[in-house]
Amino acid sequence: MVNHVNHNKIILGTVQMGLDYGINNKNGKILFEESQKILNKAYLSGINTLDTAEVYGDAHNVIGRFHEKNPSMKFKINTKIPNNINLNQLEFKIENYLDELRVDHLETIMFHSFDSYVKNEEILTKLISLKNNGIIKNIGVSVYKNAEIENLLIDDSISVVQLPFNLLDNLNLKEGLFEKLKDKNKLIHTRSAFLQGLFFKDLHDKNRIVQQLKAELGWLKNLLLEYNCSIEQLAISYCFMNKEIDNIILGIDSLDQLNINLQAAKFNLTNELLEKIHEIKISDINILNPSLWN
Repeated sequence: MVNHVNHNKIILGTVQMGLDYGINNKNGKILFEESQKILNKAYLSGINTLDTAEVYGDAHNVIGRFHEKNPSMKFKINTKIPNNINLNQLEFKIENYLDELRVDHLETIMFHSFDSYVKNEEILTKLISLKNNGIIKNIGVSVYKNAEIENLLIDDSISVVQLPFNLLDNLNLKEGLFEKLKDKNKLIHTRSAFLQGLFFKDLHDKNRIVQQLKAELGWLKNLLLEYNCSIEQLAISYCFMNKEIDNIILGIDSLDQLNINLQAAKFNLTNELLEKIHEIKISDINILNPSLWN
């Protein structure tokens, strides 16, 4: 199986451009100049969409300043509204987003969580009207659990579902759902390709989650040795090989890391290696949910 890499399948995550974020982020928030270089390299490499949010510190402004300086290099923008959004503020907020980001419409506006989506019916109605006016192209929901995905299948107003997918939270846990989402013409965006950086951790790290997943992480490390590949190659190509995934969100904390990830996407994941990945079965799937780690 040969991976024909299409870099526009990658959506660049921008949380580290606005915040100090991630279990394995040793460098803190990316410096502004470095962020501008990353955005430039990403655009020239064929990445045309960014994933951001109001709660990602000043990420909106970092992107907006890039657009201001490079008017011919406009990214599509997927952003998220805060969980505690007020209906009366919504339209003003979205106008503010467009202004900060220096774009004339949003590719996707997301609910940050399934709970936020469920509790904000009036907000959804307003977003549908903004979509009809061309200010928003898609409405999406960021989910963690399979049951949440099942619920979104019956709502035609939701066209993007963002969900975790990686070497541990893999096809064993997701397979049937991908087909169902495609049957409903929904776009599948995956995140957590490196499980928030957990895959880079040393097995002797005292981190509680590392210790609870020590056997599974050890299995992955053995595959890296056996097949002479890096964790970036294994993790990114695993997401790329799935034809039902429309886009893969990759967060990075440096220009070097972006270059490594772009190269890693070219790795040829064989069927034999794929079968070995799928031998990993997680008994307690809650442990794969970073929102429960603290």
